[in-house]
Amino acid sequence: MATKTVLLTGASGFIALHTLDQLLKRNYTVIGTVRSQDKADNITTQFKKDYPNAQLTFAIVEDIGAPGAFNKVFQDHPEIEGVLHTASPVSFGLNEDLKDTYFTPATEGTRNVLEAIQTYGKSVKNVVVTSSLAAVINGNKIGDKTFIHTEETWNPITWEDVNTGLEAYVASKTLAEKLARKFADEKKPSWTLTTINPPFVLGPQKLEFSLTNKTLNTSAEIVNELLYSDPNDTHFFDAPLGTFIDVRDAALVHVLPLENENLSGKRLIPIQDVYNGQKLLNIINKTFPELEGKIAKGSPENADRHAEESNIYYDTSKTLEWTGIKSWITLEESVKDSVRQILDYRSKH
Repeated sequence: MATKTVLLTGASGFIALHTLDQLLKRNYTVIGTVRSQDKADNITTQFKKDYPNAQLTFAIVEDIGAPGAFNKVFQDHPEIEGVLHTASPVSFGLNEDLKDTYFTPATEGTRNVLEAIQTYGKSVKNVVVTSSLAAVINGNKIGDKTFIHTEETWNPITWEDVNTGLEAYVASKTLAEKLARKFADEKKPSWTLTTINPPFVLGPQKLEFSLTNKTLNTSAEIVNELLYSDPNDTHFFDAPLGTFIDVRDAALVHVLPLENENLSGKRLIPIQDVYNGQKLLNIINKTFPELEGKIAKGSPENADRHAEESNIYYDTSKTLEWTGIKSWITLEESVKDSVRQILDYRSKH
């Protein structure tokens, strides 16, 4: 039974809540960081129902980009052996300065947690940082069969290339991961660094309170918004578009580096499938006949072919080999679980 103490930053996030579930299931002692005591209390109440004996506490970090943001956490908890840094901005379209919204929290948040570990985290052995497939994808190679994205591929974007919120997000994730790897290369710390580069993360929410808003978190909203589509809409839903992993698999990949030394230093890219809006609609309409006439059917033909030809080509076999994972949760299962959860919540409320 694991007894290691783990720090989980950004513990109220979509992936983080599933990661917290994985950690408690494995009997880890967990210290989570959140921005407010209300969030800490809410999460604690929910998880204590499933894990009444859970060793779960929280530290309040209001601004991960502030200098020394994580220092007190490590000063108060010298027993921390593992760090999962998942805290980072993920919302697009905010009407704020792009550097303040994306670049600073992503890069300075990463720098702050690594410096705090280096200075005060004397017991830390494993550090896992949530990056993104955005840091992998070469935007000029989308749809190019001759270019295969792998665990070694890097997005060439710089901050000087940024003009939009999406570009700011992509650049911030890329530069934050490069910062983390440069830090580890230069400081030669006693701890190991592993980065996780998930694509769009779909799947059900871990806690019901995450469904209280009509609009869900950025990635889960991809499925949710289709449930509000016009039933008379017959155009081909070519968007949204991307590569996919289920949130439960993304969470698992975050935890494995704490237990498998073969993952030290690795860059893990969990991808199960490619999708577009039409492919998602086809799954929903097939699986939930009760939605007949209530949501769009779009134009069901050629969804699979369009999704493949409009995405990146990739080979992430090394991630499967390194982790020992045999298969991922499928897109169909993920969409089914998400929609069923949303429909059940709607009927109850």
